[in-house]
Amino acid sequence: MPVSSCSLCASSELELVIDLGFHPLADTFIKKEELMQPEVRYPLQVLLCKSCGHAMSSYVVPATKRYQEHDYSYDSGNSKVSVEHFGEMAQEAIQKVGVGAGDLVVDIGGNVGTLLDAFRAQAGTHILNIEPAGNIADIAEKNGVETVRNFFGGEVAHTIAKRGGAKVIAMTNAFNHIAYLDDFMQGIVQALRPDGAFLIEVPYLLHLVEKLAFDTVYLEHVSYFALRPLRTYFKKFGLVISDVIENDYMGGSMRLYVRKSGPGFAGLADMVAREEAAQLFDPLMYRGFMQKVLAFKFSLLKELLEAKAEGGRIVGIGAATKGNTLLNYCGIDATLLEFVTDASVLKIGKYTPGSHLEIKPDEAITAGITHALILPWNIGDFLRGKLTPKYPSLVFITPHMGE
Repeated sequence: MPVSSCSLCASSELELVIDLGFHPLADTFIKKEELMQPEVRYPLQVLLCKSCGHAMSSYVVPATKRYQEHDYSYDSGNSKVSVEHFGEMAQEAIQKVGVGAGDLVVDIGGNVGTLLDAFRAQAGTHILNIEPAGNIADIAEKNGVETVRNFFGGEVAHTIAKRGGAKVIAMTNAFNHIAYLDDFMQGIVQALRPDGAFLIEVPYLLHLVEKLAFDTVYLEHVSYFALRPLRTYFKKFGLVISDVIENDYMGGSMRLYVRKSGPGFAGLADMVAREEAAQLFDPLMYRGFMQKVLAFKFSLLKELLEAKAEGGRIVGIGAATKGNTLLNYCGIDATLLEFVTDASVLKIGKYTPGSHLEIKPDEAITAGITHALILPWNIGDFLRGKLTPKYPSLVFITPHMGE
């Protein structure tokens, strides 16, 4: 449905600042038998609220369509990078929040339970996963992770509160997927212990702009968060941001600790000043941003076309969700790439949405392949290090984005 008001402050004063055309759902990889079926595309645009500065998608696809009509293809336990990241995240939260044995830790959109497993292993906590994607919930339960097969809402919040509340409620790259934030936050307040923390890790709008990471814009992302709007928004619920940590995960994220009481983060004002200095809340800044995005598109296509003209054979590396935004915005399909490789069994054998490139294992790279386009550029160094020993003659093309 089209968005007509800000999801944080309800203002109707919204301005279009990013427009990437029409796209399919980026996280819905296609089975072979679905290739001949019509594929729905939606406007992939970002609106900026002139009142509070929040950035949001111009069109919200229902959550059931995003996560329950097709098998979900992301498994956090399949990535060495993710497993290490969530292990570090759990260790940090245990120390900062004072999590101990027997405390309840909840992960909303917890996938197969990778973060929860780390909490349980490191602190002996009780764990509860809230995961609406049925095939992913199956894997989580096989991993021994108690899982509620539903979206988080009032009923789930009431169940958690009856268990004494959660010491930590975590959301990793999922808070930005929520369409009805007021209802959602009321559930958080109900389910969180007075001494607990709502732990959010989410892509940071400032990093998106600084790194030209337009490929982190996709339909599953309903919001693009910055600290200035969030600081005001959380006050509505009696919540305070107690700590903020920036990191490079997913190409640029921020980790927030949000609590019911206690001192606010001392560095918050400086971070908000950084956002304002970057003109993050000025629609005019995004005109220059979009010009850079267009220049990036032309540059990448030129590099790929020159490689093809010289007889090169190109594959894509990493069937990442962000890669689907890049492929579809740039118009890259089977005329340029032969296939895409990935390590996930949930993706191998399927096809990329929109571009319809078959996903194969790395072993499908034969001697005739000359070039490889790395789609998850944020882990480009890791992927090059993994593949170079096997394929020493392969020429890697890594989108440089804004770096």
